[in-house]
Order: sequence, then C-alpha cells, then structure tokens
Amino acid sequence: MAINIPGIDTAKGLDLFDGDEKNYLIVLRSWLTNSPAVLDKLRNVSAETLANYKVSIHNIKGTCANVGAEDLRIKARKLEEMAKAGDIAGILSENDAFLKQAETVLAEAKNWLDKN
Repeated sequence: MAINIPGIDTAKGLDLFDGDEKNYLIVLRSWLTNSPAVLDKLRNVSAETLANYKVSIHNIKGTCANVGAEDLRIKARKLEEMAKAGDIAGILSENDAFLKQAETVLAEAKNWLDKN
C-alpha cells in the first residue's frame, strides 16, 4: 500500500525500518498516540519551565525523525538549540507555529490511518 501523508516523508521513515511497512506503521501509530501529550508539554513555555521544554522538544524531535516528519524535525532541532541557549524570546516567537504545524501533520497521519 502506498503511504502518502502530507508533511511526512514516508520513504525516509521506511528506510529506518529497512522498508518494513508493518513496523513503520506501528511506529507511526505510536507517534500519533503519544505526540499530543508531548506537544501539550511544549505549550506555555517560560523561563521556569525551560528544563522540561528541553526534554520535550528533544523527544518530539526524535520521534519526528522516526516517522520521516523531516520539516518538523528540523524545526524541533532549532527550538531545542534555542532552549539549550536559554533563548526564551526565540522559542516564544516560533513555538506556536511549530505546534500548529505538528498538529496539522498529526491530523493528516490520523486521517490517512483511519482510511487505510
């Protein structure tokens, strides 16, 4: 079956699993299930919550890589670098756009999985 999900490079994701579509879909479903809770942890970042933000953005970056959500992974990496530098202003300027894009990609993945 052709996996075509906007925002996800499924070929890149499948490569991580040596083309094993079954295992890739297991990881994709896990990503879909677990990512909303992680994204919730990324909301309302402040100087006081920066340590937790660093962990959460690192986790979402890794899971984006696992499914082939490359654009999200790149943006998460940038946010992670800002978090490590303590750049709250930079995070605040880009975090909402990242969250909206991530939610859109998750919705696309859910839609595809529901239809297939």
